[in-house]
Amino acid sequence: MNEIPERSIPRIRLATLPTPLEAAPNLSHELGINLLIKRDDLTGLAMGGNKVRQLEFLIGDALEKKATKILATAAAQSNFCRMIAAAARRVGLGIGLLLRGTPDHPVQGNLLIDQLLGADIRFIDNYDPYDPAHQDTLRAWALEETARGEEPYVVNLHGGSLMGALMTTGYVAATRELEAQFHDRDITPQHLYLAVGSGSTLAGLVVGSHVGSTALSDVRLVGVTVGSPSDQIVPRIREFVQSTSGLLDVPGPANHQFYIDESQRGTHYGAPTDEGLDAIHLMARTEALMLNPVYTGKAFAALIADVKNNNIRSGETVVFMNTGGDPLLFSNADVLAQSTSRHATPV
Repeated sequence: MNEIPERSIPRIRLATLPTPLEAAPNLSHELGINLLIKRDDLTGLAMGGNKVRQLEFLIGDALEKKATKILATAAAQSNFCRMIAAAARRVGLGIGLLLRGTPDHPVQGNLLIDQLLGADIRFIDNYDPYDPAHQDTLRAWALEETARGEEPYVVNLHGGSLMGALMTTGYVAATRELEAQFHDRDITPQHLYLAVGSGSTLAGLVVGSHVGSTALSDVRLVGVTVGSPSDQIVPRIREFVQSTSGLLDVPGPANHQFYIDESQRGTHYGAPTDEGLDAIHLMARTEALMLNPVYTGKAFAALIADVKNNNIRSGETVVFMNTGGDPLLFSNADVLAQSTSRHATPV
C-alpha cells in the first residue's frame, strides 16, 4: 500500500484505522445490488466520524506551530466542532468554539459533548457559515487569548487555505486504505456515495484517485450535498483539490471526475427530509446501523433513489461511506420519533 506523497507534513495519530469495509447482506438483497459500507463512523475519538482522519493533519500543524489553544467556528450541533474539541483535548491543547446559534440552544447531541470536553463556548447569532463576521470574531477572540499569554491557532477551512488542504489530505491518505480493502476482497466497485458538507472529504478522494492509486480511478464518485447547491459546492471542491495538490506537490487531476447530487438537500442545511428519514429507518431495520438526518441519511437516500432510477444497475458493487455524526440522532430525536409512524411494519 503506497503512502501519500507528502513534504514532511506533520501528522498526529488520532483515528482508529483502518476502519472496516463491511458487507450489508440484508440491504444488498433489498436493493438488488452488492452494497458495502465503509465504516468511518468507527474512527474513534469522542464518537468518531470522518473528521478524525482530517484532524490528524490539522492538529499536527497546530502543534508544529506551538499553538496552545485552538479556536474554531461552525454550527451549534457541528460534528466538526465536537471532533476538533476532542482532538485538542487528546493532545493537551485548549479549545474555544464560536457556535452559530444562541446560548439557549438545547444542550444535547454534539453541544453536550462539547461541554463535556470542557470547550470554551461562545455563540454568534448569525447562521450564514460563509459570512466573514465569523472569522472576524475569531480573530478578535485570538487577540484576547494572545493578551493572556496563549498561542491561538485560528481555524479557517476555506478551499484555498493551508488548513483546508491539510483537512483534505486526510482523505487522500484514506484512498490507500480503500485500495487495500478492495484488493483483499477482490472487488472493483462501480459507485461510491458520501455526504458532502464543506466538500473536503470528497476532494480528498478525488486527489487520492489520481495520486499513485487506481482504486477509485474508475469509480463513479457521488457526493450528496446536504447544504450548498451544486453551483456553489463544486467550485469549493475544486479549490480543495487544487490547494491539496499544491500542498502535496503532485499534479492536480486533469479533470475533476465527480458528481454532485443535490436532490436530498431539503429546505436548508440541517433540515430533515422524508427521504432521508426513510433511509435511516431502512438502514436501522435491515443492518442495525444508525445514520443521521443531517448527513448520512440524506446520502443514503440518494443512493436508494439512484437504484430506483437505474443509475445504479442490478448487481453492481456500491460503496457507501458512513461518515458518522451519530450525536445528531439525539439532537433530532423529536423528528425521528415522529417519523416512526410511517414505519410501523418492519421492512
